Amino acid sequence: MRPKAGYDKMNITGREKPAKSEIRKVAGYMEENKETLELLRKIEKNNRLQTWSGYARTALVLVCAVCMVVLTVAVLKLMPQINAILGQTQNAVNQVSTVLDYLEHTSYQLSQVDLQGMVSGVEGLVTTGQQSLEATMEKLNSIDFDALNKAIEDLAAVTKSLSNVTRIFGR
Repeated sequence: MRPKAGYDKMNITGREKPAKSEIRKVAGYMEENKETLELLRKIEKNNRLQTWSGYARTALVLVCAVCMVVLTVAVLKLMPQINAILGQTQNAVNQVSTVLDYLEHTSYQLSQVDLQGMVSGVEGLVTTGQQSLEATMEKLNSIDFDALNKAIEDLAAVTKSLSNVTRIFGR
């Protein structure tokens, strides 16, 4: 018995065997699928990396915000002390201005009086100047320079930290 025509192209299940060209096409598709799968894995890895980078950026922004809040609180805390120092300085300047007014008035008087009158006027001027200088020195001695220096150092440290964070974001 002879098999029917085309029977040799069939496999055991009764289906026709695929041609070699079809097998090559399928192999080509599988190769393309492997490349596509590899590209999808790279994209997924890149997406994960971008997500973590976003988290890192968010954390750095939060750190910057906290630094800015701390700096603002420090400045607001120092404002009353700075205002007090500026007020004391203004008082000292006013006292110096008063002394200068006395000096101007005294010099006018000196030009109008004789030597004896001039000596007594200078003595009064020295006494007034000394009193004003003592009052000014008391005001200046009451300023807490250590606290002012500490506040300036703290402000410089916070500014330096902010500069470093800004430099990191600048790159």
